[in-house]
Amino acid sequence: MQLTREDWIKVGLQQLANEGIHKVRIEALARLLKISKGSFYHYFRDHQELLDSMLDFWEVHATKLIVQSMEQQDASLEQLLQISFNRDKKIENGIYAWAKYDPVVATRLVDIEEQRISCVAKLYQKMGVDETESIDRARLAYLTYVGWMTRFEANPNFDIDKMVELFTSFSGCPNIH
Repeated sequence: MQLTREDWIKVGLQQLANEGIHKVRIEALARLLKISKGSFYHYFRDHQELLDSMLDFWEVHATKLIVQSMEQQDASLEQLLQISFNRDKKIENGIYAWAKYDPVVATRLVDIEEQRISCVAKLYQKMGVDETESIDRARLAYLTYVGWMTRFEANPNFDIDKMVELFTSFSGCPNIH
């Protein structure tokens, strides 16, 4: 079986999710792929290029393609929240942990978060929320998502459907047009 660059990236992301960034090493990934590490150098100059590619891949698949899909399908906020809360959280948690150790990743993560918040804000605006409040609501929704993401396994009392309902209902909200 011929491995691809994407295979290396995906196994790197899985290793990040399962063991943390410090365990994303060429030798360990080669063992997981059951191949010699020489194959790695066919696709990447060095370890840093793999790490950069992992972050790029995650940004595209966990943000850019979802935002693009939401825009093309004229999707609702509820649909976006359901997709977000039902995704695999381990890689996302791994990225957040990695950002604590790497200022470049931390900066990229802020940019990615702002893309996500902007998408949510646009969906709130589509529902009639004014621009300022839509950004505030989007930030609150995003912070709830990040908090839930870090606690969902430890605390089974989070009712995601109820949270989605609260974020998409507007009874008693004065700034809805």
